[in-house]
Amino acid sequence: MKTIVKFLIIGIIFQNCQSQSNFDIADLTLKNEKVSELVSENMKKQVFPMGNTNNEYMNIRHEKFLNFNNTNLKGRQHPDSNRGINGVSFYYNKKDSIIYKYEIYIFSEKQAKDLLQALKTKLGAPQFTHYHMPEDKLNDNFNALLWEDTKGERLFLFQYSLDETVKAKLEVKRNSDDIQELNLFGNFSYWEDYLYVRQRKNDPNYTYQDFLKEQLDKNPDNFQNLLSK
Repeated sequence: MKTIVKFLIIGIIFQNCQSQSNFDIADLTLKNEKVSELVSENMKKQVFPMGNTNNEYMNIRHEKFLNFNNTNLKGRQHPDSNRGINGVSFYYNKKDSIIYKYEIYIFSEKQAKDLLQALKTKLGAPQFTHYHMPEDKLNDNFNALLWEDTKGERLFLFQYSLDETVKAKLEVKRNSDDIQELNLFGNFSYWEDYLYVRQRKNDPNYTYQDFLKEQLDKNPDNFQNLLSK
């Protein structure tokens, strides 16, 4: 009897470990997953309110969530430091705890490269590439990529080589017909301009490359037009 109980306990532990290792954050649909069901009470985390709203976000570094498209993103800036540890932020509504956005912060160079490759494997070529300077475009030294997952109704916003500390950041959010709701800015502001034109044309086949060609034809010397493809 003791032997049977022992094997049952081992089996339960194995199943728990398996379920954690099988979790892939890339599979989140951002439609009905609840942070309260994903993050257990015993996991170390930090929770922050978001102003006078019903939303808040949670920072967590648990390795369960550092798996993107079967790619392990566990790592840190320096092996002997407790700072600069790769982690995830979940954004959700406090009333129902449903996640509408998550962000992955990468502080280690290897995992930054691994995440980039995982994105390309999962989503293919990006629809939008941004460069810091026009000369960077010639050498394809990009600093931001965007994928629009029309089937899954998600946007993947990837920023690369941010600074000496943060090597990469991935923001995954629900896509929306309400362009203002997407809250696109910085490196991705020109994608927002494109969305307004696509919406006005009412043409789902109108690509960012179509938009950029039109803008370059209008003003080939416009600095902003030279910073993306």
